[in-house]
Amino acid sequence: MLRKLLIIVITGLSFQAMAQSSVQRILQEVEKNNPKLQAHQQYLEAQKLGIRSQNNLANPELEWEKSFSSQEGKPYEILVSQSFDFPTSYIYKNQLRDEKITNLKNIQAKVRQDILLETELICFELIYRNKQNIELSTRLDNAEKLTRFFEKRLQEGDANILEVNKIRMLALNTKNQLQLVRNKISNLKKDLQKQNGGLELNLNDLEYPVVSMDEDTKLLLANAVTTDPYLNQLRANEQMASKETSLVKTNSLPKISIGYRYLGSDLMKEANGMKLGISIPLWENKNKVKQAKLMELFRKEELSFEKTEKENEYEKLFQTFFSLKSSLSDYQNVFAEKKYDSLLRKALDFGEISGIEYLMESIYYYESFDTYLEIEHEYNINKAKILRYLL
Repeated sequence: MLRKLLIIVITGLSFQAMAQSSVQRILQEVEKNNPKLQAHQQYLEAQKLGIRSQNNLANPELEWEKSFSSQEGKPYEILVSQSFDFPTSYIYKNQLRDEKITNLKNIQAKVRQDILLETELICFELIYRNKQNIELSTRLDNAEKLTRFFEKRLQEGDANILEVNKIRMLALNTKNQLQLVRNKISNLKKDLQKQNGGLELNLNDLEYPVVSMDEDTKLLLANAVTTDPYLNQLRANEQMASKETSLVKTNSLPKISIGYRYLGSDLMKEANGMKLGISIPLWENKNKVKQAKLMELFRKEELSFEKTEKENEYEKLFQTFFSLKSSLSDYQNVFAEKKYDSLLRKALDFGEISGIEYLMESIYYYESFDTYLEIEHEYNINKAKILRYLL
């Protein structure tokens, strides 16, 4: 007997663990198969190659010049040269290259987080609709039984047509609501399949995943703001803007050109030598330093603004979350007691209430339970948005 009891408990815990991990399993599949995420990965690889190519040296130049004067022996000249920026500019160019490549990870992280959060919210809505499906199926079954019960009483003269028509209307409304919910479930499954690159995913769970959350709002806010990939992207942009200003300043310094020259003709002896050139930075970089400084200031203001916006967003999420948590707890306490609908049916069977009273009380109960499911759904949505940095 004890052995059977242990098997039942272990099996129950195993099924519970499977239910709790279903959403996580789907997120892992979507991360592997999502076409947008795969395409963006390829795009970032292309961007990485483009960033690295920006630091390539300018192409070398080859010049050939020939005169057709017979008196001078038809002289000709060959010149090979290579131009360089001022040496210190390569320090800033390399630093900017490394920071831009590193910042691509923040861009990829944001796209990944957005896709996984969208998928998680689809899963939560599917769980919500699955719960509605079970509840409405039970209601429809009860309404159809009640319809037959009152039709029989009508024939026996113990009920009136008004009661029967209202019960029929309840059954019809419940049937239509059930059909709408099942259509939504079908559409949500298609949305999940699209997120998974066309590969089918099934989620028939009736319980939301259990995720522990520290309710210290200051700690949550600090973690969210620190790890937010978009804010990290803006932080990197601010640092790169400072380096860009330094680079523009060094670009105002002269560029250097070094080359080899060969001179020959039919009459003169061959001669060779070196070429050394330097540019005079008069017009090319005019106002570029001023532009870079303004861009640096913009990046600082942009980060400050977006950080404030993110903090305000989380403050609203916290406020909504704790309000929903309180409401959810109240509803759970109410519905944890004996089922109200079964008590109503017993009261009807024993003649303690009329059919109309039963109908009105049932509608009140249904509306309350629907509100409970909606609050539970919104609670988990807010929780997922708060904990998005864990994805």
